[in-house]
Amino acid sequence: MRRAVVARLRSPEGSMTILTTGVLVVILMVIAVGASITGVHLERNRLQHAADGAALAASQAIDPSGLYGSGSGAVPSQGAARTAAVEHLATYPIDTTRTDTLEVGDVRVDADGTVHVQLTATTHPPLAGWFTRGTGIAVTLTVEGEARSR
Repeated sequence: MRRAVVARLRSPEGSMTILTTGVLVVILMVIAVGASITGVHLERNRLQHAADGAALAASQAIDPSGLYGSGSGAVPSQGAARTAAVEHLATYPIDTTRTDTLEVGDVRVDADGTVHVQLTATTHPPLAGWFTRGTGIAVTLTVEGEARSR
C-alpha cells in the first residue's frame, strides 16, 4: 500500500488541475481588484458631480439687490454659500448605497466670486464592501467643486 501512495504522489497525472486552479484563482483576484478600483472611481465621479452642483448653487446665492448697486453684492457671502451648498445636497442627494457620511467640508469664496465647495464621504468598494462594512474600514473620498458667480 505504501508503494501505491508513493507512486501516486510521483505521478504527473493531475498536476495540470492544480496549476489551472491556481491560475484561475489569481485571474479572479485580479478581476475583483479591478472591479473594486473601478467602483471607487465611479463613486468619486458621482461625488465630484455633486460637489460641482453644490458649488454652482452656492455661487448663485448672491444678494440680488447688490447686483447693480455698489459694494460686493455680486459675490456671495461665506455663510450664504455654505447654506446654499448644504440645501442643494439635501435637495439632490447622491443616489448610491455604497457611499456613506457625506459631509460639506470647506466652503470658500474668493474675491473674484469663485466659490470652492469641498465634499468628503466614505465609500465601500464593490465585491469587498461586505468585508469593509464589517470591519469599519472604508475608502475616504475628498473632492472639490468650484464655480464663479459672475
